[in-house]
Amino acid sequence: MIGKLKARAVTTRFRDWPIVFFLLVMLLSGIILSPQRSFFPIYVEEQLGFPAVLVSTFVSLGLVLGMIASVVGGALSDTVGHKGTLVLGLLGITLANLAYLSRVPGLVLAFWVLGGLGPGFHTLGGMGYLIDAANPRRLGLFSALYNWGYTLGGALSSPAAGFVLDHQGFAAFGLALLAFSGATVVGAVLLLPRFQRGAGEQTHSVGATLLGYGQVVRRPSMVLLGLLRFLPTCYYGMIVVLNPLLINRLAGTKTAVALYVTLSQVVATLAQIVVGRASDRWGSRRPTLAMFGLLLVAIAGQGVFATQLWSYYTFGVPGIAAAWSLATLLPVLVSESAVVEERGRVLGALSVLWNLAMIGGSMLGGALMDVALGLPFAIVGLLNVAAIALSVSFFRLVDVQKNRLICAVASD
Repeated sequence: MIGKLKARAVTTRFRDWPIVFFLLVMLLSGIILSPQRSFFPIYVEEQLGFPAVLVSTFVSLGLVLGMIASVVGGALSDTVGHKGTLVLGLLGITLANLAYLSRVPGLVLAFWVLGGLGPGFHTLGGMGYLIDAANPRRLGLFSALYNWGYTLGGALSSPAAGFVLDHQGFAAFGLALLAFSGATVVGAVLLLPRFQRGAGEQTHSVGATLLGYGQVVRRPSMVLLGLLRFLPTCYYGMIVVLNPLLINRLAGTKTAVALYVTLSQVVATLAQIVVGRASDRWGSRRPTLAMFGLLLVAIAGQGVFATQLWSYYTFGVPGIAAAWSLATLLPVLVSESAVVEERGRVLGALSVLWNLAMIGGSMLGGALMDVALGLPFAIVGLLNVAAIALSVSFFRLVDVQKNRLICAVASD
């Protein structure tokens, strides 16, 4: 009896170590990505002297390639596997760090745009690896821990990033990111096992998978799910560019920006674990509606008090937490609404919509921030009022699909 218990414990530990190492790699990725993204708009504005519209354009060009990477990455995961796609994403993220080591606009643009391929591969490879490695009954919890890599990683690195930038400058900052990125790539290659793909996956080519996107995205449930991904991301894409720029203008120090980023990541980290556990226990409907409600409060508050520095901490921080919590629920929503054979393409399509929303949000904020600070918040607020109604329709449709499946099984 004791021997069986020991064998079971060893087997459990053996099953768990891939997800543990995977979450460690995601944490290291978040330590890199958060300051890399947060301070790039400031770098372009201060070091290159570009206005806000061009800053947004730089960011958006990187997202365009990220969108392309999302489409290709969905098919690539079925050929080279999730680990290979994840490693390619990490290499792209490493390349983007070189933008901080140049003041030549063409080189900065080239490094940042080509590096924009990284997050697309990184997201699809990472989310696919998560679904492979995690216990399905704890997917909400592991999804929260997966997103912790971004939020907790940012909370750990942002204070150090602010200190380095205020005392050493952008060159030292870029070198530090480059060294850390290289170590993360090596860790991913050495620590993560490659999962065996099923026979169904192995018989599909990249081209066949790409051609299959159309039939997936036309389904009503996928249209609704896509909008639920797109609309809150418009807000997130806007404040990723807008909030650091405005805090830097109002406070005049990089440390104030780092404080905002750190608080955002800490609060988002706590919110994600609560939302993930709530989803595992009660289902995804109530947490989703609650987070959309919090998002609307944050948008309204920041829009009304956009000229006050404190509003970016009082309302901007909860807004970030709500956006990340909705991202935490995404794997659960996909598993509830998409059949297993189509989930890779669903994730790819959702990633494309995420990139489109990030582009639209960042361009919206950059174009309107000098017209009226409250205007971009009013626009994304109206979009997310519609998102609440769409979420109700989505869950009703999912319930109908579940009932049809139950009836079909019962009739057999």
